Amino acid sequence: MSVLDCLLKDIKTEGIYNRHYKVVVIERFINKLPFLTDRMADAEETKRVILGQIGEQALNALRESGIDVDSAITKILEERAKQQKGLEAQAESGDINNMMTSELAYKSSSPEDAYGLEFARRLRGIGLTDAQVSSSYHIEQLILSVDGQLSEDRKQPWARRYFLMHDSSPEKLPKKEFLTLSELILITDDANSAFVRDHEVLPEDAWVAVCIAACCAEYTEARYAYEFEGRAEKLGWSKSQRGAYTRNECLLTDRLKWGNGDRPAWTPETCDLGLYQK
Repeated sequence: MSVLDCLLKDIKTEGIYNRHYKVVVIERFINKLPFLTDRMADAEETKRVILGQIGEQALNALRESGIDVDSAITKILEERAKQQKGLEAQAESGDINNMMTSELAYKSSSPEDAYGLEFARRLRGIGLTDAQVSSSYHIEQLILSVDGQLSEDRKQPWARRYFLMHDSSPEKLPKKEFLTLSELILITDDANSAFVRDHEVLPEDAWVAVCIAACCAEYTEARYAYEFEGRAEKLGWSKSQRGAYTRNECLLTDRLKWGNGDRPAWTPETCDLGLYQK
């Protein structure tokens, strides 16, 4: 069922006559369009694109049901903008607990500075030896030393970085060899979200790029997930250690990028390897 069909179905439900539910119907639709909302800075342009995606048929049905579409969209976007500003403030606070693990290596000048020590604490927390921690740190530093298309992006808070946009294409995807361990997870997480939420609205080239990067369906290529698994395995990480690293990094994006909950990452509880031995 398309996004439009789902919207029309919601409109026809009995609950549509509840004033609060009328806003929920539109919000549910907007939540399916993250490429056209979270990734667009201009509110008026965002509203224009949303109205275009809803289409005249659905707009007429919404208005006939008594919904003030413009006011509802404005209210929803204002609430989302407020939420995003809060998440941005958290990510930009400089709090070491809000940094991706490879971001610590990026900011670190030495294994003995605050960033290097936190990098080591996290990896030791999932059972890596001192030798494995040292090897991982130096390989991350080597990758980060390559000055390329990601250099500017790395200056921003990593947990909120977007790798796949409305104008993405297979040719624009970053080379997997040039991505750190956290970036391999970040681009996969970003692609998985786009795959689930944006399939109805993505241009063909962007959709192909998403299918290359995502790992959430049989026909997705999982290019970056396989690179993460292979590289970490060469570093001597066990399957459960790879799972623990991935889960903790995704807890950061869940909280700081997607706004899903406030569970902290890289705690003794979230690093318990028993949780990942399945």
